[in-house]
Amino acid sequence: MHRPAWLVVVLCSLFVAGPPARLFAQEPPEFELPEVISPGRRPQRAAASPASVTVLTATDLRRLGARTVGEAIGFVPEALTRAYGGPGSLITPSIRGSTAEQVLVLLDGVPLNGAFGTVDLSTIPTDDVERIEVLRGPFSAIYGSGAMGGVISITTRRRARPAVAFGGGSFGVGSVSLAGGGDARLSLRYDAADGARPNSDLRSGYLSLRFGGGLPGRTWDVSLVGTAASRGAPGSTIFPSLTGRQDDYRVVAALALERERGPATDRLRLSVHRDGIAFREPAFGIADRHEGTAWSGEWQRAIRKSATRVVAIGLDARHQTLASTSIGNRSETVGALYVQDDRSLGPRTLLSTGVRVDLHSTYGAQVNPRVGLVYFVRPDARLRLAVGRTFRGPTLADLYYPFDGFVMGNPLLRPEHAWSLDAGLDVVVRPGLVARASAFWSEVRDLIVYLPDAFFVFSPQNIGSASIRGASVELDGALGPAWHARASATWMAATDGATGLDLPNRPRLAASLALTKSLARGGSLTATVAAVGDRFANAANTVTLPGYLTVGVTLQAPPIDGLLLRASVQNLFDAPYEAVQGYPAPGRTVFVEVVVRR
Repeated sequence: MHRPAWLVVVLCSLFVAGPPARLFAQEPPEFELPEVISPGRRPQRAAASPASVTVLTATDLRRLGARTVGEAIGFVPEALTRAYGGPGSLITPSIRGSTAEQVLVLLDGVPLNGAFGTVDLSTIPTDDVERIEVLRGPFSAIYGSGAMGGVISITTRRRARPAVAFGGGSFGVGSVSLAGGGDARLSLRYDAADGARPNSDLRSGYLSLRFGGGLPGRTWDVSLVGTAASRGAPGSTIFPSLTGRQDDYRVVAALALERERGPATDRLRLSVHRDGIAFREPAFGIADRHEGTAWSGEWQRAIRKSATRVVAIGLDARHQTLASTSIGNRSETVGALYVQDDRSLGPRTLLSTGVRVDLHSTYGAQVNPRVGLVYFVRPDARLRLAVGRTFRGPTLADLYYPFDGFVMGNPLLRPEHAWSLDAGLDVVVRPGLVARASAFWSEVRDLIVYLPDAFFVFSPQNIGSASIRGASVELDGALGPAWHARASATWMAATDGATGLDLPNRPRLAASLALTKSLARGGSLTATVAAVGDRFANAANTVTLPGYLTVGVTLQAPPIDGLLLRASVQNLFDAPYEAVQGYPAPGRTVFVEVVVRR
C-alpha cells in the first residue's frame, strides 16, 4: 500500500475508535453557511464539514436566468460545462478538470449516470429545483465509483404553487409548462426548438411527480421523473450530418423513508433508473438502440454519540444492465459499506474521518479512505483541509461499445484511481456575504481517455497518470440592501503525467460573475459575465481553442396579481466561440416567459 494510503487508514482507525472525551467537550462555533446534504449524505451544517461544496438555491437559479441545470453549473467555481451547440444540445459537466464520466449526478439522491456514464444536464429543467449542491474534491469518495471529480446533487421541491408558464425565443425555442401544488407536486413541460444549425431541432417532454407524508419520527417520500426527446444529431462541423437522428428517454422512480429513534436516524432509499438511446445515421447505415436499467438501494444510520459527535454507517447496492442491439446484454453489480465519524476536538477544531469499501463485480474490492479537518481561526473565519482516495470503474460503454466506424470499446480497461488534497479558507466579510479561497491537487492513475488509431477509430485507453492542481476564489452574498453578487475565478493546470502536456479541453483560467439589483415590489435585474480561457483541443496540444467571454442580462418584472414576466438575453454581444471543437455556440439568444400563479 502506498504511504498516503497507510496514513489515512491509520488516522481513520484512530479516530473512529475515539479520542479522549475532553477533546470534543465543547460545541463548535457558529458560521454563516447553509445546511448541506451531500458531504455526509445527510443534513449537516456546512461549516462543520471540511468538504468543498457550493449551493445554488432556487432564487440563485432565477437570478441567473438558467432554464436547465446545465446552464447554471458554469457559475460554480472549479466547474465547467461543455455545450455541444445551441438550444436542446448536449451539456455535460466537468469538475476540477474531470471528464463527464467522473462526475456523479444525483436527482433527489438517485444516481442518473447510466451505462454510458455521462448525464445530459440540458434535460433537467430548473422549474422544480429547490437547490443544487456541487461537491468537489476528496469528500466525494463517500459516493464510490463515478464521483472521482465530484458530485452534482439536485433536490426538487416537495410542494409548489399551481402555475402555468409559456415562453419563446430565438432559434424557434418554445416552452409550455404546468405545475400543481398542494400535498403532491406535479409538473409537466414541453419544449421545442428549430436549432441553430441544420438538423439540430428538438422536441421534448418532461414529467415530475413528488409526494410524501409521515407521522412523528417517521417520514416517507415518493418521486417519479420522466423525460423523452426526439432530436436531430448534426454532429460536429468537421463531420456534419443532415440525416442523423436520436430519440432518448429517462425514467427515475424512488421511495425514500426516514425514521428517528432517540439519538439515531435511519434513512432508506430504493430506486430504479431506466434510460434509452436510439440513434440512426442512414448515410452510414448505422441504427443502434441501447437501453440501461439500474436498481439501487441505500441505507444509512446516523447516530449522535454526543452533542459534538455524529457517526454514520451506510450500505449501498447497485445492479446495472445494458441491453443493446449490437452488443447484446451486459451487467455489473457494486456493493459498498462506508463509515463516517464527525466530531469536535475542541472549541475551534472539527475532525471528519471516513472510509468506504466498494465490492465491484468486475474489479473486486476498492478501499477509499478520507480525512478532513476544520479549524476556526475566529468565529467568522475557518480553515479546512481534506485528503482522500477515489476510484472509477470503466462504464459498460467504455468496455463493450461496438465497432461502428468511429468508436470501439476496450474490455481490457483498468479502473481509474486518484489521491486528492483540498485546502481552503472561508471568511464572513460582513453579515450575508462570504468569501472563499481554495487550493486543490489530484494525482490520477490509469486515467481513461479516448484516443484514435491510424484509421481514426476512437477507443478508450488507460494512460499512465495525470496531475491536476489549481486554486479558486469565490464571493457570494449581499453587497448591500438591494445588491447581490456571486463571483468566482479558477486557475487550473491538468497535465499528462508522462508528457507534461495539458489534457484536452481543460482551460487554465475561468471566471464568472452574476450581479443582481433588486427592484421594487419583488422584481430583479441580473447581469452575468462568463469567461473561459484558451485550451487545447487535442492531446498533442497542437490545436488551440480560443478563449471567450459572454455577457447576459435577466429581468424579472415585479409580479402583478399572480402574473410574472421574465426575459433574458444570453451572449448579449453575439460572441463567436466553441465550447467544444466543432460545435459552435448559437450566438445571441433571447427568451421571454410569462408565468401565471394562483
